[in-house]
Amino acid sequence: MITRQFPLDVSLTYPLDKEYDTDKIVFFDIETTGFTAESTYLYLIGCIYLKDSSLHMIQWFAEDIREEGQLISNFFEFIKNYKLLVHYNGSGFDIPYLTKKCELLNLDYSFKDIFSLDIYKKISPIKKIFKLKNYKQKTLEAFLNIEREDSFSGGELIEVYQSYLGKKQIEKLKNSRDLSANEIRTELAKLLHLLLLHNEDDLKGLVSICPILYYSYIFDKPFHIIQAGVDQGQLRIELEYDDFDLPVRIGFGTDCIYVNAYKNSALISIDTYEGELKYFYDNYHDYYYLPEEDRAVHKSLAIFVDKEYRKKAKPSTCYTKKEGLFIPLYHPIISPNFKMEYNDKISFAELNTDFLLNEENLTHYINHIFSHLLSAKL
Repeated sequence: MITRQFPLDVSLTYPLDKEYDTDKIVFFDIETTGFTAESTYLYLIGCIYLKDSSLHMIQWFAEDIREEGQLISNFFEFIKNYKLLVHYNGSGFDIPYLTKKCELLNLDYSFKDIFSLDIYKKISPIKKIFKLKNYKQKTLEAFLNIEREDSFSGGELIEVYQSYLGKKQIEKLKNSRDLSANEIRTELAKLLHLLLLHNEDDLKGLVSICPILYYSYIFDKPFHIIQAGVDQGQLRIELEYDDFDLPVRIGFGTDCIYVNAYKNSALISIDTYEGELKYFYDNYHDYYYLPEEDRAVHKSLAIFVDKEYRKKAKPSTCYTKKEGLFIPLYHPIISPNFKMEYNDKISFAELNTDFLLNEENLTHYINHIFSHLLSAKL
């Protein structure tokens, strides 16, 4: 088994220590010859860890497939000193794979004593705002303009590792003074470099993509409303956040809502509707509809209207109308709310000066819009 340990020139630019109240943080990634623990082999485990406020790397590499158990033991003994384990889709692959290997090799180790942070799972609820072709770690690295030296995929490296094992066996059979043995050792060093480099770049990339976690702040962190007003038929709301630093500008939205965010601010633009809408009364049994006036009135007033000019109201005719400027509601969170027709799913709230000056109502509405964007097809 080869153990490699060295300091890094990479820095962690996302405050995991504050977010999770610990500086005992370790990042990890594994390399295997396939997805199924029962029929494939683990050949490399790498970790990046915090030590004296700087980052260091350690890697355990199996020169023989029989060294799996030793790799796993070294890894679990190492992470005993840490409280937060960070990974990318480790909940879907790395952790179940190692757990199964422990079971197969009768090793008494588990992840129960360390808190696990899966960056992939953490961003999954908001991943559609990035509009990426996929959500592999390398794709996020490209989005964040992170460069890597390694150009292989994990699948491509299976063949590289198999070649390494084959040449390792040949090396054992060769006389150390044989010229071809030196050539094999040179080739082994090249293959080993490729295998270690891929794991190293995966781990460095894992550290470097941590600021992707800032993008969830848009939806779940408190904000300050800097200004709100109507401009060219849109309600525009400018927000600022504390402890917020989006590294790359992002824009997302629907046909009538758009959010543009960068650094510690966000601008929400919402199409307004100007015209006439209907307010529907709930207790339609207590109303009459007046076709000539196209509105409903309460029974207490309808008794003064001739029977030929009034009809019993139905849910779809029990309304009054109002002219104004309105903003969309995807749930009736503001009262009164208005619609174009009774069965419409979208309702509206009146947008006026009182609404814009009421910070509590405006905050409630912004949170409503964010909630809708998380559930909408962007």
